[in-house]
Amino acid sequence: MEKLLWLLGIDESMAADPTVRLGAWLTLGVIAVCIAGFIILLAKGRLRVRSFGNKVWQRTKLLIQTMWFALTNSFMIGWIKGTIYQGPIKYMCVPGMNCYSCPGAFGSCPIGALQAILDEFDWKKSYVSQSGTYVQAPLYWVAVYVIGILMVIGALCGRLVCGLLCPFGWVQDLLYKIPVKKIKLPRNEASINRAAHPGFVRFLLGLDRYLRYAKYAFLIVMVIFLPLMVKANPWFCKYVCPSGMLLGGIPLMSMDKGLADAAGTLTVLKCSILTFIVVLSVFLYRPFCRYICPLGAIYSLFNKVSLYRYGIDDTACNRCKGCSACAKVCPMGVDPVKDPNSPECIRCGTCAASCPQKAIRPGFKLKTAEGRAIRVSKRK
Repeated sequence: MEKLLWLLGIDESMAADPTVRLGAWLTLGVIAVCIAGFIILLAKGRLRVRSFGNKVWQRTKLLIQTMWFALTNSFMIGWIKGTIYQGPIKYMCVPGMNCYSCPGAFGSCPIGALQAILDEFDWKKSYVSQSGTYVQAPLYWVAVYVIGILMVIGALCGRLVCGLLCPFGWVQDLLYKIPVKKIKLPRNEASINRAAHPGFVRFLLGLDRYLRYAKYAFLIVMVIFLPLMVKANPWFCKYVCPSGMLLGGIPLMSMDKGLADAAGTLTVLKCSILTFIVVLSVFLYRPFCRYICPLGAIYSLFNKVSLYRYGIDDTACNRCKGCSACAKVCPMGVDPVKDPNSPECIRCGTCAASCPQKAIRPGFKLKTAEGRAIRVSKRK
């Protein structure tokens, strides 16, 4: 029992509090329910994307996302008392964008952990410049631990994390389910030509294509360059990240007015960014993942080489007969037949579940049961 309390970050003085004991039992209950849920889904084969239609898979996917959020944010003491978990598990990074400061978070966000390491400075090598500015020399130039975790996760499954295991991705998915008219751009020439203003549609498609590179700029500039070369500061987390504001900032500030006062005008900036992303997520599928997320930018680099990949069984595919069901349903605007492992694919499984011929095969195997080769590369 002592080890369990230690894992939950509860010492003897805290254990005497009835509220803490209640929170501990609730935490264990949530963890048990989530683990049991994953076991049931696995036993029933509900994780096999191609075995069910898209409607069943979408419900399964939402259930997986919900249970993962509950599992990784199940520190109920934090939700009750407005505190942050400080136990030993906190040193571990979760795969998705899950803020360190979320009251229920057991782990750390990889982007936040990466900046935290790069933010540390060596006071012996720091100095005051001629202009009177205190220049902080980085203590670590490479965050080996965090980079290692990201490389392992990326090499294993690529952006599968984005599709199934990211709490802020789950929030955006829920917002997109609000029944309003959505922003969907046609992707093939025939549909573009049938649009009321084909030129404007092509302009928006070009704008969308270039804006998707912005997430790499956020990664390079705000996550790596500025903390290392300008000032030790968690630039992305502090000034941009809407996930941190939603999952960490707002819950904590609502329970501690002093935190809101200390944040000052920064709260207005972060709330404005969050509001913009939330409103846009109602009309456009996952705008944060498309254009901003530096974690998605990292995982996207592994999509084409990860062990878990999407493959196309060209002998079963009906594209030659005019079928484009997969391209029509892809929420990220990817054509799986042309590029099954596009960096923009979040591996949500929608295309595989919607394919009438079951020609899209996500997984670790690169051959069909009949021994046919599955294409995993971009079509020339």
